[in-house]
Amino acid sequence: MIEVDKRDGQFLHRVIRQWQQDGLVTDTQAEDLQKSYTVRTNDWQTITLYIFIAAISCALMAFGSLVLDEKWIEVLRKKFSLTDGVIAFLFAGVTAFLCYQGWRRNKHQPEFSFNRELFWLLPILSTGVTVVYLGKSMDYLGGNYGIFWLLATLVYATVALTLHSRLLWIATLICLIPAYVKLTYYVTGDAPYFLGMNLPCRMALLGAVMIGAGWLMKRTAIFLAAKEITWGGGWLLFLLSGWLISIFGNCGTWEEWQALRQVHLLLWVVVFSAQCILTLLLGIRTKDDLLRDLGVIFLLLDLYTRYFEYLWDRTNKGLFFSILAVSFWWLGKRIEKYVNKRKGTPG
Repeated sequence: MIEVDKRDGQFLHRVIRQWQQDGLVTDTQAEDLQKSYTVRTNDWQTITLYIFIAAISCALMAFGSLVLDEKWIEVLRKKFSLTDGVIAFLFAGVTAFLCYQGWRRNKHQPEFSFNRELFWLLPILSTGVTVVYLGKSMDYLGGNYGIFWLLATLVYATVALTLHSRLLWIATLICLIPAYVKLTYYVTGDAPYFLGMNLPCRMALLGAVMIGAGWLMKRTAIFLAAKEITWGGGWLLFLLSGWLISIFGNCGTWEEWQALRQVHLLLWVVVFSAQCILTLLLGIRTKDDLLRDLGVIFLLLDLYTRYFEYLWDRTNKGLFFSILAVSFWWLGKRIEKYVNKRKGTPG
């Protein structure tokens, strides 16, 4: 008898029942098929994911305490008279060794595993240390930090695409954001505008580029996880930037925004609302659950943000939280109805 998880069990149940309704199998055959598998009572994969998320969080905190503090590295530097360039070279060697070990692990067990994926956190951190000390040895080329963020991005991307690592590709996209921001500030001499765009507008442009890259990647032979992460990450950044633009507009400084009247931001509000609605409709039309969910989440965020901006001082607080409670209840009811519909049970 086959043992499957809860999601696969629900899928098999729906398929067999549909076959039964279409007359492809008899009632007796359908019953036999339903008895041919069992559903695991514990979803160990989900539990494992949470455990590894906790492990990653602890590893990052340990890295911050040990490496970013730099005390132990400084002790080694003084004891062995190491320069920043030598430290960068040593950590580059550690990174190469870790990547080789990761490649060997993937070669022997190519199927996905949270345990093997977590291993890539080590080369991610060692690469970061390598780039930091390489930058120190070169005085960051006169303060051009963006170049070194970009170097780390290229290293992560190369290793991720070569060794098919989800975690490394996530690190690539995360590292790309500060690289882009720092480079735009360096080019403008730390001016608030780059090509007439403030920081949120620049981030929206980057999000649009990532969406385009994700769309192109779907038509290439790049491994599937990178395509999905780029596509989802691009839309998340694009919508998050749109939300910030609806609040700050294209203001370059805090003082400029403080002096601006709210009515001048209405155009940005309309644009962001249209952005959320179009994302939702696109997700429904293309049956992309991620786009649909992001559209709903940011549309609700848009509504609540507008309330705090325009109605907070004019509305009874009890009434507001009552509306909030009803809206969340309604959303939960709709989600429950949708899930029950997928399961084939009455809602």
